[in-house]
Amino acid sequence: MAEFTRSQLNLLRKQLQAALDAAKDGDTALSSDLSDINFEVGNCSYRGGEATFKVKVLMEGAKTREQEDLEYYAELYKLDLTKTARLMGEIMQLSGYKSRARKKPFILKRLRDGAEFVAGKDIVEKFFNKEYTHAE
Repeated sequence: MAEFTRSQLNLLRKQLQAALDAAKDGDTALSSDLSDINFEVGNCSYRGGEATFKVKVLMEGAKTREQEDLEYYAELYKLDLTKTARLMGEIMQLSGYKSRARKKPFILKRLRDGAEFVAGKDIVEKFFNKEYTHAE
């Protein structure tokens, strides 16, 4: 029975992403319709010789669910979304909130290369809280 390997699926994911990017950036009539849309080939589930990839499609200027949720919880926890913090020697910024994650719902983005990490509420409140000014 024919079965996929992880390395084959990783290569296939990269090829799918490249094909979508090429279709968007090409010189065809289709590419002009896709110019303001971003594609991201995500997780893959597979069994034997069948694989299913998740593809996220986001219009330019639109906010993801994680970004909208972050705005809501930033208001609730009084967090400053414009702040950056040095964590583990790297400069990080809040970039999202995963509502289904219990222990580490916040998404931090490393500004150097855009890599994403997760963090708990305690760390985020410590480094990204709004500083209060008291009236004199």
